Amino acid sequence: MWGSEWMLMASIPEQPHLRVLAIGYGISALLLLPAAIRRRLWRRPVRSIANSVIVGTGILCLPQILIFSSSRYLSPAVVIAAVAAVPVLVAISGRLSITTAVGGLAGVLFLTSNGLSVAVPQIPWLLLPLAAAAVLALSLTAAERQLCGISIPAISIPEISMVDALFAQCAVSALLLWVTSPLLERQPVTWSSTAALGFLTAGAVMTLCGYLLFYWLLGKSGAGTVSMLQWTQPLIATAESAVWMHIRPDWTAVLGGTLIVAATLWAFSNRDDQGVMFEITQT
Repeated sequence: MWGSEWMLMASIPEQPHLRVLAIGYGISALLLLPAAIRRRLWRRPVRSIANSVIVGTGILCLPQILIFSSSRYLSPAVVIAAVAAVPVLVAISGRLSITTAVGGLAGVLFLTSNGLSVAVPQIPWLLLPLAAAAVLALSLTAAERQLCGISIPAISIPEISMVDALFAQCAVSALLLWVTSPLLERQPVTWSSTAALGFLTAGAVMTLCGYLLFYWLLGKSGAGTVSMLQWTQPLIATAESAVWMHIRPDWTAVLGGTLIVAATLWAFSNRDDQGVMFEITQT
C-alpha cells in the first residue's frame, strides 16, 4: 500500500505534504470514531491513552515533520537511505540480527545509488532524517511493548486495543500536523473532486488499512520484522515505476532489490536469530 502511494499522489494536483497527511489522518480518525465510541474509549485509563498517543506521534507525526523539514535541502534518495537505517537501529536493541539489517540497508543504498549525492553544506540537514529514523526506531520498540504486553520494571504500560490506539493517534497527529503545516508550508490545499477522492483513498486505505495491518504485524512479529517495511517501500515503488513507466533498471537497482528481498525472506523464514533481547531489570 505505502509503496504504491506515489501513484496516488501523481494522480491528484500537487498538494502541501503535511496538510495532506493531516487530512488523511483526520479521515481515518472519523472512520474509527464509531468503533471508539462503541468500545467506550473514555473509560480507558488516561495513562494508557497518553502512552499510545506518545508512541503514535513518534510513528505517524514527528518523523514526517523532520523528513519534510529536510526535503528542500536533500534529494529524495538521500532521505530514503537515511530512513532505511531504522532496522539497523532496531537491531542494536537485539530485535533483529545485525547481518540482516546491514544487508537490507545495503540493498536500499544500491537501489538509490543514482541519487546519493550530498554536498558539504547539505550535511547538517542530513541529521534531520537520521533523527527521524531514531525516533521511529524508538517508537517501534515502545509500540511492540504495548502490543505484546511486555512489562518493564518501573515502566508499567497499561494495555489498550489496537483500534482505540490508532484512533487516538490519528486524531492527535492530524491536529499536530494541521497546526504545523502553516509554519512549514506556504502552499494551500487545492480542492477538487479528484483531490477529495485522493484524500479519501489516502485516509481509508493508506492510513486506516495500512496502519491496522502495520500494528497487527507489529504485535505478531515484533519491531524487528516491521522495521523492514522501510526497505520494501522503495523496492515496490521502483518496481512499479519500472513496469508502468517502462524504465529498464540498471545493475545497481537489480542488486539492491535482490539484497532487500533476500534480507526480508531471511528474517521471515525464522532463520534470523533476532539477536539478543536486552531488557533493563531492577533488583
